[in-house]
Amino acid sequence: MTARPVQIAICDSLGPAYADAGAFVQAICDAAAIEWRKAGVAGVHLLDASFVDGCLCLVTGPGQEPLTRAAVRTFLEQKRHAA
Repeated sequence: MTARPVQIAICDSLGPAYADAGAFVQAICDAAAIEWRKAGVAGVHLLDASFVDGCLCLVTGPGQEPLTRAAVRTFLEQKRHAA
């Protein structure tokens, strides 16, 4: 039996490889989704997110829905308002 991970963290820095911030966030979401699919999990639950100095870090867990740019934006806005 193969154990599934409890969390997967994906981090990257915004750089010239991305056309804009939206493409950058989408690439991070896609990377998280790929890692969860490799673990046999279809959906992603966003546990934490931070965007500091052009670096985005997402901490994810298994979930039911796909991870989207809109979900990341909403999570970051809610986190900013709570601080």
